[in-house]
Amino acid sequence: MDSPSFRANTADQAWRQANEARLRANAQRWADSREITLFSERWEGYFVAVTREGQRLILWMMDAEAASTDWIQSAQDLREPLRLQSSYTQAMILSLLWQPAPRAVFVSGLGGGCLATALHHHLTQTSFVCVEIAPPVVTAATRFFGFQPDDRLSLIMGDAREFLQRREAKYDLMLLDIFCDHGVTPSHVMEADFFALCRRRMHEGGLLAMNVGNKDPEFEGAFDTLNDLFATVYACRGRGSTTVVFATDQPPRSPAQLLGQTIDLERRHNFRFALLPWSSRLKQLHPPLQEQADDHATFPDRDTPGTSAQ
Repeated sequence: MDSPSFRANTADQAWRQANEARLRANAQRWADSREITLFSERWEGYFVAVTREGQRLILWMMDAEAASTDWIQSAQDLREPLRLQSSYTQAMILSLLWQPAPRAVFVSGLGGGCLATALHHHLTQTSFVCVEIAPPVVTAATRFFGFQPDDRLSLIMGDAREFLQRREAKYDLMLLDIFCDHGVTPSHVMEADFFALCRRRMHEGGLLAMNVGNKDPEFEGAFDTLNDLFATVYACRGRGSTTVVFATDQPPRSPAQLLGQTIDLERRHNFRFALLPWSSRLKQLHPPLQEQADDHATFPDRDTPGTSAQ
């Protein structure tokens, strides 16, 4: 007789196969399209647009007063819709080094939903709450990028800060990617009291991961605040113009521990991109590392200049 765990694993595998087939069918629809601009809608001071560039879908959120932008909000490979394209989304998968089997995950903002969709696909025992303030972004994610809420993946329209103030649910992971154009995060989600609110909404040992624009005026202040609030803070510089910061009350990990955990993650999940290059970019910010001759070897700086957020 099959064991309950065997039946659960079989059901999970069947669900993943069906989910990937759905995502591939959705992607093929847009790969076959002859249209270049698939969607455009104004929201407040921005234009939200979806374009097809070869075998990629691109989500833009452009300042209505600007002549152009090079800040991509989301991207999807139409040949491999589960393979994360943006450097920050790949780096955010490192959150699982601290929480390999989260029960509850909070995500804001949504963008194309690529990060939430990928995690929802791989973490079949995890529930997700996604909060997005811009209705056209939700339209873009659900109509074009294959983002699909279900009994484990809920979508809430509204402001992330107001949502967290209203609801006292707690999360193991909180993933924040709240961007407007030009790599700027709204100031009300870069303030010390917002980060303190996030900390109150985390289970013991939980993790906050946030994508921050390197040229954001609040960049240094946000890192200083997180260092004050959390016992351990790491940063991972992307290949473009953003950095992902990881903040937790768990103790720091040695380079050997991070390496071993990264290899284990790659063995357990087929993320379709290499995690080790991102793990090698992790730099411990708090508590400060002691000056050591081999610090540079432990956390090599392999930043690549770039102008795009992703």
